[in-house]
Amino acid sequence: MNWRAHDTAVSHFILSSDEPGLRLHLRMRGEGGPPVLFVHGATYASRLYDIPHPGASWLEATARAGFCAYAVDVRGFGRSHSKAMTAATRPYGRSREVIRDIDDAVRWICDRHGTEKIVLAGGSWGSIAAGLFASTIGRGRVERLMLYAPIFAERNEGWIGLLADPEDQTRFSPHWTGCRRVDEAGTRARWDAEITAPDISDWRDEAVLQALVQSSLSDDRSSGDVTPPAFRAPNGAYADLWEAFNGRPLYDPAMLDAPLLLLRASNDPTSTRSDAMALLERAGSLRKTYAEVANGSHFASAERRASDLFALCNGFLLS
Repeated sequence: MNWRAHDTAVSHFILSSDEPGLRLHLRMRGEGGPPVLFVHGATYASRLYDIPHPGASWLEATARAGFCAYAVDVRGFGRSHSKAMTAATRPYGRSREVIRDIDDAVRWICDRHGTEKIVLAGGSWGSIAAGLFASTIGRGRVERLMLYAPIFAERNEGWIGLLADPEDQTRFSPHWTGCRRVDEAGTRARWDAEITAPDISDWRDEAVLQALVQSSLSDDRSSGDVTPPAFRAPNGAYADLWEAFNGRPLYDPAMLDAPLLLLRASNDPTSTRSDAMALLERAGSLRKTYAEVANGSHFASAERRASDLFALCNGFLLS
């Protein structure tokens, strides 16, 4: 199946107010309804919310529920190409910087829709960025907050081993420079390691993986400069995850004041139930809910149970 036939979202580009020369890319599906903005995680950009394959687009599912669904590529990710990232020697794009991109997107969307508040959704590392935004510069401008595969502040030995300096496990590795390359093999290996079903096809459609990888490669004009083809992902997200997975929170959830949904899959080793429950307990939101879908990995939004996640999210948005 040709993924390009399903790549029908509308693209908008807005100027960054924080980084000279940066144009932030917004992907959009639906018109006329209340706006919802999705913020992606540490590896795949807005494509993860709009995989060009039938039934795999979270944006499309949100639009069909009556909303105007947007997903932003924060600085350096996807089609938000950054010269500063290319030149960076230290991890580029920390959450404290990325909230300026979210702010730019929120202001542009609110102006476009003539509203003062927006529904905000953040996934994985994007849950940190969305939580930081909603609890600081965006406080009072978020109507509802949905955090998918949330990460807060719980020690995670697996991730610490990946991110640590091989010569000193107590510090973040200096090998993580401005950005890294991500290829199909790396994506498949990580995803496969999280699937506990005897038959991987019970959880994941190979065509969805291919649509996600190939469309992501197409978004980075440098992906063909290396063999095998690989797109770039900023490492500022990894620097943030190093803090979170060492039990050091990057925002104060007590400052959250919008209705909150925490949504995850049961077999996710990155976003754990105990970490999510700690976040739920500390969140200042008067209305807060935790929901979980069984038989899914950290990539559950791109797996066969994705429609269940979409339905839970839409139920929260419409309630």
